[in-house]
Amino acid sequence: MSSHAMLPDACSLQRRRAMTLTEPRFPILTLEEGSLTPSLGYLFDRKWLYPYESLISILWKFEKANALSGNVVARLLGPDVDPYEGLVPRLGVIDIDRLRANLQVSRRSLRTALIQDEVRPRWSTSFRYCRLCLGYGYQSILHQFESLNVCPAHHCAVESACRRCGHEIPYRINVQLLEAQYRCANCLASYPNVYWTPSRARPMKPGHCKAFTRRYMDRRRG
Repeated sequence: MSSHAMLPDACSLQRRRAMTLTEPRFPILTLEEGSLTPSLGYLFDRKWLYPYESLISILWKFEKANALSGNVVARLLGPDVDPYEGLVPRLGVIDIDRLRANLQVSRRSLRTALIQDEVRPRWSTSFRYCRLCLGYGYQSILHQFESLNVCPAHHCAVESACRRCGHEIPYRINVQLLEAQYRCANCLASYPNVYWTPSRARPMKPGHCKAFTRRYMDRRRG
């Protein structure tokens, strides 16, 4: 047998090298020592946000886009926060300036993403959601109103219990909730039919955004 038959094809070698050197779709983030801020900066597109989106919904998108652990994301809530104990996402408790510096999200968006005691409706202590909204990676702060039983946009039931195991997740931002990401923290069953990812991000219909805005304003007026 000729020795030339054992030599790899030059074109195939070039193709393999090109594939090996292809840049990743998202930057590889390296955390600097003594800091939670990566040297290349975090990746987050404000176009992914919708009116009156809850903080957990915002953080889930941020976590997925940057491939971060729940531990790292929980520490963005404040320097003294125990990531496993976490915090109830309430205005006056969450360090908005710290979040704003990392997420590059407006102060207004972060304020309306939090529970506000002056708003009249009572808040549920369990995570509540619309399955169709979660398909867009969206959970509204409105879904946490105990009196809201139907999603303003999709007109389907607002749920809290997992359909598989019946577990209800406490509405508290900690490692357990952050790492569940659109799933039941107990059995890991998916809440929506499709997971949200940056590459599969779908725009919410303008009419749905308006529905949440109207309902939020109505609730504030009592």
